[in-house]
Amino acid sequence: MAMRSARRALLLLPLLAGCGIGRIYTHTTLPLTRDFHRTPSGIAGGKEGLGNIKHVSYRVDVLWDSNAIGDAAKEGGLTTVHYADLEIFSILGIWNHRWLHVYGE
Repeated sequence: MAMRSARRALLLLPLLAGCGIGRIYTHTTLPLTRDFHRTPSGIAGGKEGLGNIKHVSYRVDVLWDSNAIGDAAKEGGLTTVHYADLEIFSILGIWNHRWLHVYGE
């Protein structure tokens, strides 16, 4: 009986290991640049623009909306963009949602 349980655990191990490395679910935020030499920190009274794109992929790729930096800046009323972050949410690689956070004045 214990041998059977051990075999089941070994069969489930690859699925459980996938949780830790983002195969089942991923939610991360990444900077779009690493050069912050002339970027003001802690922008007082700064604004944020947001662009997002949804992506469904199952035999056919379907994309809608925009995550272009210019579109997000315009939506947020920004005239100057200082930096941007990309937030990614994914389930099984089938449903993907990406938000572009643009910061500036």
